[in-house]
Amino acid sequence: MKKKVFIPIIAVFILALILFLPIPQGSYDDGGTRDYNALTYKIVRWNKVIAEPDENGQTIQHTYRKTSWFWYPDNQKSIDELWQMELAKS
Repeated sequence: MKKKVFIPIIAVFILALILFLPIPQGSYDDGGTRDYNALTYKIVRWNKVIAEPDENGQTIQHTYRKTSWFWYPDNQKSIDELWQMELAKS
């Protein structure tokens, strides 16, 4: 009887690993942004250098640092589309 209960528990555990285990995808040349993908979500650790003009017209650079989670179906979007979504939130 114990084998019959043990097999479904292992199957559920393996399915959860497949769906929720994030895999590092590398970093981008925008300051070091990294993303981690799973089948159901994407984690993006933003580290993006942004250049903005100040009131004198000079360019000032600062770094945008934040960690964002994107759930399905947004996890299938490119990093540029996710950046546009991030800008809309701020």
